[in-house]
Amino acid sequence: MWFTLERMYGELVSWQRCAACGAEAELPGDETAGVAVPCPDCPGSMTEEFSWDAVAA
Repeated sequence: MWFTLERMYGELVSWQRCAACGAEAELPGDETAGVAVPCPDCPGSMTEEFSWDAVAA
């Protein structure tokens, strides 16, 4: 079974991707909205690809 933040945060989850290296992360959407999230793998920053709210709509 895959562990996802959706179980913890419900629909307040967003998929983020680093434009520099392509790293992906599933992060809490309400905590990362409007915040520059640093990439864990390189000096770049993460940008939101989509959120579960948008997919569900």
